[in-house]
Amino acid sequence: MKSFISRHIILFILFAFPFGHAQEGFINTSRNMQFINPSYHGINMVSKAGVNYSRFDFGEGTSYIDNKYLYGNFAFEDMNFSIGLDVNSFSLTNLGLSENQIDLSYIYKIPVNFDTYILGALTLGIGSQDIDKSSLIFQDQIDMTLGTISGVSRDPLADFSPSTNYFDIGASALVYNERFLIGLSLDHINTPNVSFNNESDFEKEIAFSLQAALEFNVNQYGRSFLPDYSYMMMYLYVQQAGETLRIYSSQELQMDGFTLGLLQSLAKYKDNNSLEFGLISGFSSENYRVDLTYTFPSSQTNFNPPSIFQIGVTMDFNRFSRNKRGNYKRLSTDNM
Repeated sequence: MKSFISRHIILFILFAFPFGHAQEGFINTSRNMQFINPSYHGINMVSKAGVNYSRFDFGEGTSYIDNKYLYGNFAFEDMNFSIGLDVNSFSLTNLGLSENQIDLSYIYKIPVNFDTYILGALTLGIGSQDIDKSSLIFQDQIDMTLGTISGVSRDPLADFSPSTNYFDIGASALVYNERFLIGLSLDHINTPNVSFNNESDFEKEIAFSLQAALEFNVNQYGRSFLPDYSYMMMYLYVQQAGETLRIYSSQELQMDGFTLGLLQSLAKYKDNNSLEFGLISGFSSENYRVDLTYTFPSSQTNFNPPSIFQIGVTMDFNRFSRNKRGNYKRLSTDNM
């Protein structure tokens, strides 16, 4: 009986992680496109840095997920390349599961014509996974008579502290101008082994993703009910990793420094699927941008997806940003 329960605890952890990892993709990629396509670090060869915090709440008294994401890039404009850095920390509280990954990307810019560019990137990453054994409960800790749980277990697995480290490789590319963006990215090309058991393989599957964005002026005739600089940004990405499919779309209205928009996301794993909707807001001023996102929970699906709250701050190091005077167009090939 003991081995049966122990085996199922391990299986539960292994299956819980892919779902948790799938939730990572819910980071607001319309504002953090480099999360899904590292080539975006090289847009306009502008150096920048930012931080994003996400909390996935599955309801009172249940597990929640914390995701902390730091990113930045340093642009070598004269040499047409940029170096991007992404640091992601993911934790599932009730299971004591955590994953940390550091990715370093090299992005090169290729001019196509006077206003269209191609960005290609190679990404190398180092990741680690750990499980806090104090978060696990074994059979001999449960007293059915008293209804209590002991803090000490004699189960041999109670002394097991599972952890693993891995090396990751990715590649991406995108083409963009002031009207559209089309991107392609491949993650986990080397299918790293992330199993906690050294005697078995549990590989991350190659993730294939397509991205597209379109931005246009919604006030080109200078109507008084909208600011002079008003743009609609429409963004879509589709990602397939084994039997997991994710689709994300958003529509954002940029009005001078203020952003207001909607997002929709679909996640499908085998016979399970979820559909979620959310709100996007943000404010830009000179070199700074603050973003807030909230995704509403939905129970009208095969499993109950969480509510997701996100907050992010980005700062760029472009000396011309103070001259924008309200023009915060997202797709731009002119750093002015």
